[in-house]
Amino acid sequence: MIRCRVSALLIAVTIALPSFAGAQDAKTMVAAHIDENANSYGDIAQEIWEFAELGYMETKSSALLQSALDREGFEIEAGVAGIPTAFVASWKNGDGPIIGIMAEYDALPGITQDRQPIRAPIEGKPQGHACGHHLFAAGSTAAAIATKRWMEQTGQQGEIRLYGTPAEEGGAGKVYMVRAGLFEDVDIMLHWHAADVNSADASSSLSNKSAKFRFTGISAHAAGAPERGRSALDGVEAMNHMV
Repeated sequence: MIRCRVSALLIAVTIALPSFAGAQDAKTMVAAHIDENANSYGDIAQEIWEFAELGYMETKSSALLQSALDREGFEIEAGVAGIPTAFVASWKNGDGPIIGIMAEYDALPGITQDRQPIRAPIEGKPQGHACGHHLFAAGSTAAAIATKRWMEQTGQQGEIRLYGTPAEEGGAGKVYMVRAGLFEDVDIMLHWHAADVNSADASSSLSNKSAKFRFTGISAHAAGAPERGRSALDGVEAMNHMV
């Protein structure tokens, strides 16, 4: 299962590195690693599923990923950008391109985790993973480790980084990491998401930042001086249609 989820990401990583004459061999090597360690990566996904921690509170999930990467020889920089659950794990082999991989692991509030086709919240577990971030985190970790193993075996130069990015679900965790300059020297960032199909493409998208707007009206007597009033709701409606 984990292999299916990360195959596209692994291919993208190996192609992003120079000298891809042996791209097919690279694909075979990294896929073999995933096959051999599928249970371990599946366990990581399952644990993060059970943790189901909300944004900026992913203490156990973040620690689990850092531990797995630390055992593989990645250098861990924890608490980056002033966020306790954010981290960067890097492994370097000489000079070469810096390939970054995103990992998200936050859950959503008010989401059931019971395996039923109806809403059936589990007592004591009000939050859950509705967007597959448990797979996201485990798959990205698997891709980083498998690529690192391939680089070790082939002598391929470059650097692999896994960015632990908390609070994706409306918390703007990546914004603070960007402000801290954590992506400035990266040659390419790879991102994926759990879905019902596997695919790989070279498309890109614009980043966005959430914001709040306050609309304030001007009170007036509806019959005596309606022309002096300004409706805050009119402003909301206008922005809704014009932006």
